[in-house]
Amino acid sequence: MRLLVCTTEYFPHGAGIANVVYNIVERLKEKGVECTVCSPKGPDIRLGNWPLIERAGVVGLLNYWYRVSRHFKDNDYDAAWLQNPFIVTGNPFERCLVTMHSTYSGSSARKVGDLPIHLYESVVARIERTCLTRMPPATLFTGVGQPVREELARLGVARERISYIPNGVDVRRFRPSCDKAGIRERFGIPDEGVLLLSVGRLTPAKRPFAMLEAFSYLERKCRDVTLCIAGGGELLESAKALARRQGLQNVLFLGNVNHSRDLPDLYACADYYIMASKYEGGMPPLTLAEAMASGLPCIVSGIPNLAMVKDADAGITIDFEDAERAGDEILRYLGEEHPDHAANARRYAVETLDWEVLSGRYVRIFEQLIAGDPDDGVSPARTLPAGARTGAGYLEYRNPRGGR
Repeated sequence: MRLLVCTTEYFPHGAGIANVVYNIVERLKEKGVECTVCSPKGPDIRLGNWPLIERAGVVGLLNYWYRVSRHFKDNDYDAAWLQNPFIVTGNPFERCLVTMHSTYSGSSARKVGDLPIHLYESVVARIERTCLTRMPPATLFTGVGQPVREELARLGVARERISYIPNGVDVRRFRPSCDKAGIRERFGIPDEGVLLLSVGRLTPAKRPFAMLEAFSYLERKCRDVTLCIAGGGELLESAKALARRQGLQNVLFLGNVNHSRDLPDLYACADYYIMASKYEGGMPPLTLAEAMASGLPCIVSGIPNLAMVKDADAGITIDFEDAERAGDEILRYLGEEHPDHAANARRYAVETLDWEVLSGRYVRIFEQLIAGDPDDGVSPARTLPAGARTGAGYLEYRNPRGGR
């Protein structure tokens, strides 16, 4: 099978999309699939302008996808795998799988960010709808979260053509460690006390301010808890300023952390994972998958994309809108005994989120595309992980040892 992979970011450049595509591609290669990756930075074919994408957003995206549509006007690939495509006209791929990692429509509907950001996303959402509903008739779609799948359906994509394949994790790299003290020393993290870890870009959707507000209440009542925040993003400096104004003593901002070299150890030295997001595309987000694989009990917001924490009995969900109440709930949780939460988190990741398992599902979809039988075996009900079922439209995990 000769597969063309088109993406605006690819490891080691980029973030979430780059991580997902790289991990799936590497495992597809092991299965004998001949993959050619096209992105603004390669590695196989370079098209588009990465600085333009960073500076101008949708303008850079439209530029990349226009170049893709022209460059591959006459191509002989068996199938194409497109990540969040913005092809307005002239799509040359008759057999393609579109994977959506999030939608501007979903972000806009939840009014993430301030007014200028919301207006921008509303405009881009209209372009997105046009692009997705003009795909060739045989096109199949996957969403990395059930909410993304619902957003695609609302945009006009036929439900029977949309499957849910979650984000995954390398469960061999991200795993618990017995050397927490040694790892903490390397990162300059206090070796005593409880460590809460947050990983990811600091953006409006992640709500870092809400997380800091909740932690401020927690720190007043419990001085032996440290919050470690790893990641850059547009709100990093503002978050640091907020921590200074509130006089927080136990918050560490690590900035961007090397994903391959340092991130597995950073998870392994933590005691809990914390996430205050208002909107996520992935279900689970990549960082939550990595945290669960590392055996971390999780403290997360109550959005559907994070519901697997409760379903797997691997932590708690709380409302970060009320900072004082959120701080009290975190404090209460830290003071209680939950001996199974760490093991349940690890088990969920191993059984449902291993990249090896997920890559096999992608192979089956590509084979169906090539065979010209897109309705065979790709309905949402047939692409759920083992040990899972759907409830109220979302993934619900059944813990084999009881609980949900």
